[in-house]
Amino acid sequence: MSAAYQNALRTIADSYDAEVTRWGGKSLSRVATIVVSSGAFFNRLRDGKTFSVTNLEKFASWFRVPANWPDHTIPRDAVAALISIGRPPLPANTMPHPYGANHASVAFDRLPVLKRAGA
Repeated sequence: MSAAYQNALRTIADSYDAEVTRWGGKSLSRVATIVVSSGAFFNRLRDGKTFSVTNLEKFASWFRVPANWPDHTIPRDAVAALISIGRPPLPANTMPHPYGANHASVAFDRLPVLKRAGA
């Protein structure tokens, strides 16, 4: 597997982990169990182990759906990494779930929403 793909998947995983820390949600271990039936996948990735193209495709498919992210928003660094492996995020009008387009926005500004929610 190319180092570029490994770096892209690490970037996506780190971004997802940061969003889970910020918003709560499924751990990377749980995501790996759901996607490839191996909770240790991301630990092995961080240890420099390789992975198959099939697993890359599975993770890219899962992470490219905004509804799978803790705040239903894919951070910019993860968007760039997904694009680099040829799997850009799904457009809002093709989302395979009932969330509205506002929840699928990659450029969503959370601060005004949080201020309203706290008011």
